[in-house]
Amino acid sequence: MRSERGYTLVELAVVLLLIGVLSGIALPVFLSSNQMSALWTNSERIGAIIRQTRLKAITTNTAYELRFDCPGAGELRALIVDADLADPNRCDMDKDQDSQIVDMTNGVTFTNGTATGLQITGRGVFTALGDAIPLTIVVNYGANVRYLTVSATGQITFSDTAPE
Repeated sequence: MRSERGYTLVELAVVLLLIGVLSGIALPVFLSSNQMSALWTNSERIGAIIRQTRLKAITTNTAYELRFDCPGAGELRALIVDADLADPNRCDMDKDQDSQIVDMTNGVTFTNGTATGLQITGRGVFTALGDAIPLTIVVNYGANVRYLTVSATGQITFSDTAPE
Protein backbone atom coordinates (compact mmCIF):
# COMPACT_ATOMS: atom_id res chain seq x y z
CA MET A 1 0.00 0.00 0.00
CA ARG A 2 1.27 3.41 -0.94
CA SER A 3 1.04 6.31 1.50
CA GLU A 4 -0.51 9.59 0.30
CA ARG A 5 1.30 11.64 2.92
CA GLY A 6 4.37 13.22 1.32
CA TYR A 7 6.30 14.06 -1.77
CA THR A 8 8.37 11.67 -3.77
CA LEU A 9 12.07 12.15 -4.34
CA VAL A 10 11.40 12.99 -8.01
CA GLU A 11 8.92 15.74 -7.08
CA LEU A 12 11.42 17.30 -4.65
CA ALA A 13 14.19 17.14 -7.28
CA VAL A 14 11.97 18.91 -9.85
CA VAL A 15 11.11 21.69 -7.39
CA LEU A 16 14.78 22.16 -6.44
CA LEU A 17 15.73 22.26 -10.12
CA LEU A 18 13.13 24.97 -10.81
CA ILE A 19 14.33 27.02 -7.85
CA GLY A 20 17.93 26.70 -9.09
CA VAL A 21 17.05 27.79 -12.64
CA LEU A 22 15.03 30.80 -11.44
CA SER A 23 17.82 31.82 -9.05
CA GLY A 24 20.38 31.54 -11.85
CA ILE A 25 18.31 33.91 -13.97
CA ALA A 26 17.46 36.38 -11.20
CA LEU A 27 20.87 36.72 -9.52
CA PRO A 28 22.70 38.51 -12.38
CA VAL A 29 19.74 40.88 -12.83
CA PHE A 30 19.75 41.65 -9.11
CA LEU A 31 23.53 42.27 -9.00
CA SER A 32 23.38 44.53 -12.06
CA SER A 33 20.51 46.46 -10.51
CA ASN A 34 22.51 46.99 -7.31
CA GLN A 35 25.51 48.25 -9.29
CA MET A 36 23.39 50.71 -11.25
CA SER A 37 21.75 51.93 -8.06
CA ALA A 38 25.14 52.54 -6.39
CA LEU A 39 26.43 54.28 -9.53
CA TRP A 40 23.43 56.63 -9.75
CA THR A 41 23.40 57.32 -6.00
CA ASN A 42 27.09 58.24 -5.90
CA SER A 43 26.99 60.36 -9.05
CA GLU A 44 24.03 62.25 -7.56
CA ARG A 45 26.03 62.72 -4.34
CA ILE A 46 28.84 64.33 -6.33
CA GLY A 47 26.32 66.59 -8.07
CA ALA A 48 24.75 67.48 -4.73
CA ILE A 49 28.00 68.57 -3.10
CA ILE A 50 28.82 70.68 -6.17
CA ARG A 51 25.41 72.38 -5.92
CA GLN A 52 25.66 72.83 -2.14
CA THR A 53 29.13 74.33 -2.40
CA ARG A 54 28.00 76.78 -5.08
CA LEU A 55 25.01 77.81 -2.97
CA LYS A 56 27.20 78.28 0.10
CA ALA A 57 29.71 80.34 -1.92
CA ILE A 58 26.96 82.62 -3.26
CA THR A 59 25.11 83.07 0.04
CA THR A 60 28.29 83.89 1.96
CA ASN A 61 29.98 85.70 -0.98
CA THR A 62 33.08 83.61 -0.25
CA ALA A 63 35.24 81.52 -2.57
CA TYR A 64 35.35 77.75 -2.07
CA GLU A 65 37.34 74.89 -3.52
CA LEU A 66 35.78 71.51 -4.08
CA ARG A 67 38.71 69.11 -3.96
CA PHE A 68 38.72 65.61 -5.40
CA ASP A 69 40.48 62.79 -3.53
CA CYS A 70 40.54 64.97 -0.43
CA PRO A 71 41.71 63.75 2.08
CA GLY A 72 41.90 60.28 0.49
CA ALA A 73 41.13 58.50 -2.75
CA GLY A 74 37.43 58.43 -3.63
CA GLU A 75 36.57 61.30 -1.28
CA LEU A 76 35.37 64.86 -1.91
CA ARG A 77 35.43 67.89 0.29
CA ALA A 78 34.52 71.57 -0.06
CA LEU A 79 37.04 73.89 1.58
CA ILE A 80 36.76 77.61 2.23
CA VAL A 81 39.46 79.57 0.41
CA ASP A 82 41.74 81.10 3.03
CA ALA A 83 45.43 81.54 3.85
CA ASP A 84 45.73 77.86 4.89
CA LEU A 85 44.51 76.55 1.51
CA ALA A 86 48.09 76.05 0.25
CA ASP A 87 48.91 73.82 3.24
CA PRO A 88 49.40 70.22 2.01
CA ASN A 89 47.45 68.99 5.05
CA ARG A 90 44.51 71.34 4.41
CA CYS A 91 42.15 68.45 3.60
CA ASP A 92 42.71 67.08 7.10
CA MET A 93 41.96 70.43 8.79
CA ASP A 94 38.46 71.29 9.96
CA LYS A 95 37.40 74.90 9.48
CA ASP A 96 33.94 76.16 10.43
CA GLN A 97 32.71 76.61 6.86
CA ASP A 98 34.26 73.45 5.35
CA SER A 99 31.99 70.60 4.32
CA GLN A 100 32.05 67.12 5.68
CA ILE A 101 34.04 64.50 3.78
CA VAL A 102 31.88 62.82 1.13
CA ASP A 103 33.02 59.23 0.68
CA MET A 104 32.04 57.10 -2.31
CA THR A 105 30.51 53.66 -1.80
CA ASN A 106 33.00 50.78 -1.95
CA GLY A 107 33.76 49.93 -5.57
CA VAL A 108 32.59 53.29 -6.95
CA THR A 109 35.38 55.41 -8.43
CA PHE A 110 35.46 58.74 -10.20
CA THR A 111 37.96 60.31 -12.56
CA ASN A 112 38.06 63.92 -13.55
CA GLY A 113 40.74 64.29 -16.18
CA THR A 114 43.67 66.27 -14.82
CA ALA A 115 41.54 68.41 -12.51
CA THR A 116 42.33 68.35 -8.81
CA GLY A 117 39.15 70.22 -8.01
CA LEU A 118 36.79 73.05 -8.76
CA GLN A 119 37.03 76.60 -7.51
CA ILE A 120 33.77 78.48 -7.00
CA THR A 121 33.80 82.25 -6.60
CA GLY A 122 31.47 84.16 -4.30
CA ARG A 123 29.38 84.89 -7.40
CA GLY A 124 28.97 81.19 -8.22
CA VAL A 125 31.36 81.02 -11.18
CA PHE A 126 33.33 77.78 -11.60
CA THR A 127 36.91 77.23 -12.73
CA ALA A 128 38.59 73.84 -12.86
CA LEU A 129 41.88 73.44 -11.04
CA GLY A 130 44.30 71.83 -13.48
CA ASP A 131 41.79 71.37 -16.32
CA ALA A 132 39.27 73.29 -18.41
CA ILE A 133 35.58 74.06 -17.99
CA PRO A 134 33.28 72.39 -18.84
CA LEU A 135 34.69 69.65 -16.65
CA THR A 136 33.51 66.09 -17.14
CA ILE A 137 33.63 63.77 -14.14
CA VAL A 138 33.40 60.05 -14.96
CA VAL A 139 31.83 57.86 -12.26
CA ASN A 140 32.46 54.09 -12.56
CA TYR A 141 31.13 51.02 -10.83
CA GLY A 142 32.12 47.75 -12.41
CA ALA A 143 31.34 47.99 -16.13
CA ASN A 144 28.78 50.76 -15.58
CA VAL A 145 29.67 54.40 -16.26
CA ARG A 146 27.91 57.74 -15.72
CA TYR A 147 29.16 61.17 -16.76
CA LEU A 148 28.70 64.51 -14.96
CA THR A 149 29.55 67.67 -16.85
CA VAL A 150 29.95 70.92 -14.88
CA SER A 151 29.75 74.24 -16.74
CA ALA A 152 31.29 77.57 -15.72
CA THR A 153 27.91 78.68 -14.34
CA GLY A 154 27.51 75.55 -12.24
CA GLN A 155 25.00 73.74 -14.44
CA ILE A 156 25.38 69.98 -14.01
CA THR A 157 24.28 67.54 -16.68
CA PHE A 158 24.23 63.78 -16.24
CA SER A 159 24.64 61.34 -19.10
CA ASP A 160 25.15 57.62 -19.65
CA THR A 161 27.20 58.32 -22.79
CA ALA A 162 30.44 60.25 -23.06
CA PRO A 163 29.88 63.93 -23.90
CA GLU A 164 31.16 65.12 -27.25
